[in-house]
Amino acid sequence: MCGHNVDLLDVVLRTLRSVEGIIDVWHVEDPDKKTILELEKNANENAGLAIGVQIVNTGATSVLQRRFVVCVNHSPALRHPLRPILILVADEDIVGEEVWEEDTIARFQVDSNALFLGKGFVIFKDKVSSIGDRRLRFEYGPQGFPEIERIQSVCDVVSATISPAVDIYVKRRAKWGTTDPDTGTILIGFNALA
Repeated sequence: MCGHNVDLLDVVLRTLRSVEGIIDVWHVEDPDKKTILELEKNANENAGLAIGVQIVNTGATSVLQRRFVVCVNHSPALRHPLRPILILVADEDIVGEEVWEEDTIARFQVDSNALFLGKGFVIFKDKVSSIGDRRLRFEYGPQGFPEIERIQSVCDVVSATISPAVDIYVKRRAKWGTTDPDTGTILIGFNALA
């Protein structure tokens, strides 16, 4: 069972502030967790209606279930996550995914099964042909955060990207600027070992 430990939160905040690309860190309290969850659900529902595909942020939902939640403001210098943030799925089959590493992009550019939507999202032709009547959905999945996972007494670490509406809300609550297009936000949640 994971428990409460304020000293551990301080260690996590200090660790995050030392990570290259992280500009600032904000501890998200319970009332803000509820607001963020509602805003995220509404933003995804509205965006999904606009494009005709369901959008689900399972990552943010998972983060907000953790005892501790922090949000980081970051620059492009922050390393990319270890797996795609955004995927397109039909049931549980991955039909497409976000790509950002240059070698991965180059590999897919010569793959006859890959079709790019813009520069950073690839659709798998063989998967599209087998969708049938299954509904598609975009999913922002949960990620890890290795710098926090290495801290003793931390467990259940998960990070997630958030919608533009939540990004603005968080930046305002944390008193961060909202006009720099090169800064982003990531939610990180974790529990403490008992």
